[in-house]
This record gives sequence, structure tokens and C-alpha cells, in this order.
Amino acid sequence: MQDLERLYKELVFENASIWYIADEYGSKIMVKAPSNVIKAIINGCKVIFLFGKDTQADKIFFHTGIRIYDDKVNYISITGAHRFIQEHKSLQTIMQKDTTVIELYYELGVCTAIADVVFNENDKSRILKMLGNIEDLYSGEFTKEVISSLDSFDYTLDKSNGGLNVREIETLLIEGQFSEWKITKSYFIGLNEVNEIHINDQDEGGTLEKQIWASLESIFDYNLFKNPKIIINNKERELTDILAFYDKGVFLIESKALAVISLENEKSMDRKVSNIKKQIKKGIKQLVGAKNSIDTGIDIYDSKNNIIMFGKKIIPHCIVLVSELLPFGDWEEIENEMMIVVTKKRIFLHVMDLLEFIKYIKVSSGKKEYLDYYLIKRSESFAQHKNLFIKANFIKNN
Repeated sequence: MQDLERLYKELVFENASIWYIADEYGSKIMVKAPSNVIKAIINGCKVIFLFGKDTQADKIFFHTGIRIYDDKVNYISITGAHRFIQEHKSLQTIMQKDTTVIELYYELGVCTAIADVVFNENDKSRILKMLGNIEDLYSGEFTKEVISSLDSFDYTLDKSNGGLNVREIETLLIEGQFSEWKITKSYFIGLNEVNEIHINDQDEGGTLEKQIWASLESIFDYNLFKNPKIIINNKERELTDILAFYDKGVFLIESKALAVISLENEKSMDRKVSNIKKQIKKGIKQLVGAKNSIDTGIDIYDSKNNIIMFGKKIIPHCIVLVSELLPFGDWEEIENEMMIVVTKKRIFLHVMDLLEFIKYIKVSSGKKEYLDYYLIKRSESFAQHKNLFIKANFIKNN
């Protein structure tokens, strides 16, 4: 039971991770990763499983990870330390099997795809040999020694991850072959509407909207609306993608998804960055337009043509939420544009990806006031540093 509780907490709170599980109910590999990365895996991108053993410290540390080539050059690596005897046993059991199930989880902690994965027999033997006697492997707390060893694992895999006191350790990289994909459908039932999400939906922008809506539903209850509308010259127009509010705060969200499923040919990183920049600029323009409409006092309607009543004089959080914010290229033009908009308009303006936004949702613990406060602090940080790539680190104190 303790292992199940630990796994659940890690699945909810970890941004990305990989777990090997084998118990009386069966065996499987679980991977949590951003939605765009999961789409790339389903589309057939190369996936490498990573293993490391550090025998150079006082204790013997074992690490695992996964490298996903959603981009052929700028791939994503997810690594972590095995700290429990059950993890060592599970990996040992899985590497003795012919086929194992793999489950993929996205930002909301929901299983979105399942497949069979097969490893080469020689590769499995090499991993079992690396494991050795699992009783000799470290199990315990996430200490400074564990962190240092994990840093050395990352350094061995990629020398650009160098830092203080890192060293090369024994590593293995093996490729997994996937088959029999099954895409799961998730239904999020809210007080205003029901949303169905499946990761391979061709409407990738609509899927991102639904994910955002689902992440906010438990916080805002009745005060959460997808695609609210206004009427101008007898024609309906969408105000914004997501509107949420409470008596002291208003949140306007424009979602912008990078296409993965619908692409016929893989785009270069420069093309991806250029595309997301255009989408962000468009989102900022749309949010400014939505704020201008609200300032006129115009009636805003939900999907059932009911008027939505909220504090239109409150300074809103205007959020451009992208499926992936790529830290490549020059973003100064976007950052300058954001500063100009914030200066001229009475808004808090944010640009972030879904993974970062979910982090704010989690630490808000269901409280609207907390989310409001944390986003205000984020705005202050952007004004101070003028850097788009703000990553919040929430520290729990007494």
C-alpha cells in the first residue's frame, strides 16, 4: 500500500518521470511526459531507455531514464534515481519478461495511451547484469549523495550537463520497440459541461483547450467557461478560449497548440520556434481585444446563451498558454512586446506552457486566491527580469 501511495503522489506531482512496476497485479512501465512528447512517441519517434549504475560513491546508486527524440537534435531526456527496493525488484522482473505494457501519462496525470514494448534479449541480459545483486543497491531518502550521483548520470549521458563534482558512471542505452497502441478516452465532467479528451485528436488546439478547462474545473466550479462569446452587429464572436473568475480575480486564457499529429513532415527547430512565436503574438492580440471588449461593458454569453456576470473592472490575468514553450532562438521581440502591452493596458500578461501552468494549479490546492496570488508574483518576476522563460520553484516551509 505504501508503494501505491508513493507512486500516486509522484504521478501527480512530478512534471515528468519513468517508473518500473511489478507486483501481484502484473508488470508495466509508466512514463509521464508533456502531451506533445507523447504524441511524438505515438507517431513513431525513436525512444531510448536509459540506465546507470554508480559504484564510485560510498553506496551503490542505480538510475533510470528515457530519451525521446521528438526532435532529432534537441531530444528530451527524463531521468531519476531508484530509491526503493521495490523499484529494483520491478525492473529485474520486467527485464525477465518477453513483453511489457507501457502506459503514457500527460500533464494532468491521466493515462492517455497504452502499448506493448519489447526489448532485445541481449539488451535485457546486459541490464540484469548491471543490476547485479539488488540487495546491494541503495534504498533510502533523496539525499545530497543521491542528487550528486544523479547529476553524474545526467553528465555521463550528455557532457553539456556538466557541473561541480560530477563524474562518468556506467550507463546503458537500449531501444524499445512499441506495438499494439491503444488510445484511451478521458471524460471530464464539470458543472457547466463535459469534455472528452483523447491524445490523437486531429483538433490539437481543441484538445489543449479541453486540458486547460479540465485543470481549472475543480478550482472554479460554476465560474469556468470555454469559448464564451459576445454579439457585435448581430454576429457572435468568441471572446476568448477560457474565462474563469471569482469575486477578486479574472482569468482570460488563449490556448495555442503546436501541431504534431497533423504534420506530414517533421519541421526543423527554427520552423517550430517561428511558428510558436507567431501563435504567441496572435494570442496576445486576442487577449488585448478581449480586454477591450470587457471594458466596453458588453454582455458576455456562455454556450447556453446565458449572460456571464463577473467583475469587469478587475485587472485580469491574460494568459497565452502554449502546448510547448521552446527555449531556442531569440525571444527578445516577444518579451519587449509583452512589456509594452503590460505598460499600456491594465492587465497581468503571462506566456507559459501547459506543464508550467499545471504546476501553479497544483500548488494552489484548489484555492482561487492562491492561483491569483502566484500569478501576480509571476508578473512581478517578469517585470523585473524581462525574461519569458520563468520557471517557478515552490518551496514548502513550516
